[in-house]
Amino acid sequence: MKSVYAFLLFSFLMSLFVSCKKNDVTDPSNAQRPDFAYNVKAAVLLDLVNEARTKGCKCGESSMPAVPALTWNDQLGQAAFGHSEDMKQKGYFSHDGSDGSTFVGRMKATGYTPSIAAENIAFGQTTEEQVMTSWLHSEGHCRNIMNAQIKEMGAGRSGNYWTQVFGAQK
Repeated sequence: MKSVYAFLLFSFLMSLFVSCKKNDVTDPSNAQRPDFAYNVKAAVLLDLVNEARTKGCKCGESSMPAVPALTWNDQLGQAAFGHSEDMKQKGYFSHDGSDGSTFVGRMKATGYTPSIAAENIAFGQTTEEQVMTSWLHSEGHCRNIMNAQIKEMGAGRSGNYWTQVFGAQK
């Protein structure tokens, strides 16, 4: 009987400990950040993006100042993955979908209503580090990553087709 009481006391104390754990979602590092989503090491890619954003970097000839970190958005991840999957299945590489869709249309199809939106695509890279290096060495893609108006991102990969979608909601 003593062990039952000890177990109940332990369970109660653990539930208090867990319920009192601080989770400050104002800090992007504590917000929703899946380890793996849509065939992408999401936490790794988000960390790489936020490292560039919080340090600032050079996009082409333009020095880009540090900007706030992004958070992961699953709707953007869905839109990104769908586009990567479409490009792989249909064997093309373009910001336009095989059905004529745009990245904004694909975002809206997931229920995301952007006030600002951007998309990066890549082909051939095999790791998050490689794709991030490619995007940072492309002025337009780098500017998307460093855009201060962007608040969230999602990404998806199918084979070696990568899509990264950025937004801020209305």
